[in-house]
Amino acid sequence: MMQLAREFRRPDWRRMLSEMSATELGEWAVHFSLNSFSDALLDAEFATLKALVTGLVTGAAQDADDFRLLSASEPAPEKTDDELMRLGEGITGGVRYGPDSEPGH
Repeated sequence: MMQLAREFRRPDWRRMLSEMSATELGEWAVHFSLNSFSDALLDAEFATLKALVTGLVTGAAQDADDFRLLSASEPAPEKTDDELMRLGEGITGGVRYGPDSEPGH
């Protein structure tokens, strides 16, 4: 639980724990046993640092992805406007703005 609170930068881990269900806590435990947010973040930071130093030495711009140790995750597929509108319909309390509706009407 302390690791999860640290990943989300929440000093109030007891409150965070009280707001979670047992199922959520179990799912996070499984997730952290497989991978950690910190690993990907550190890899990205060091890859960027290596690319900057190499760029300073060579004088040519470098791509930070060339210096990553961990494999990058696959990009999320692009969603169409219709799919995004359908997904947005499920958000409670949201206000829907579209091409045929004007704010304030």
